[in-house]
Amino acid sequence: MRSSAVLLVALMGAAVTVEAQVPSKEYLIGGFERQKGVMLQYVDVMPDSAWHFAPTPGVRNYAQQLQHIAQATAGLTARLLAAPPTPPSLPPAERHLNDRQAMREFMAGSFDAAIAAVRAMTDADLRGDRQMFGMTRNGWQWVIGIQEHTAWTLGATVPYLRLNGVTPPTYLAF
Repeated sequence: MRSSAVLLVALMGAAVTVEAQVPSKEYLIGGFERQKGVMLQYVDVMPDSAWHFAPTPGVRNYAQQLQHIAQATAGLTARLLAAPPTPPSLPPAERHLNDRQAMREFMAGSFDAAIAAVRAMTDADLRGDRQMFGMTRNGWQWVIGIQEHTAWTLGATVPYLRLNGVTPPTYLAF
């Protein structure tokens, strides 16, 4: 009987520990707000002369990297909800891939859509499983994964900047 009581207490403690690991919506939103600010700096920092620079053939150019981040951030967070907010429509590629202001608007709108999606998430959305890309994760795990994707892809642009004599903006991960 005593070992059953100890096991029950241990299991209850484990449940509390797992429960405590779920990040709050405010934490997740704060991550997107911080990334939005950083991304807008990256839109601004590359000179126009290098906007279409790619370090090697066959990889995205700088503007395409930014577009990829914006599309993935808005599109993937929208998929986490049964009734997602509408992500910003993708402007014609020739517009935002060739116009810094159009890219700024698209980037800001994409992160605003991601923030709205997280804000709209219910507790069930945060904790519930979603499947994408053949993987199943909780909603909050997908949000963190989307934020990691932004950081990873953004990190890939640092050589683009440095090869063009540009010092990258400071990335604040916290």
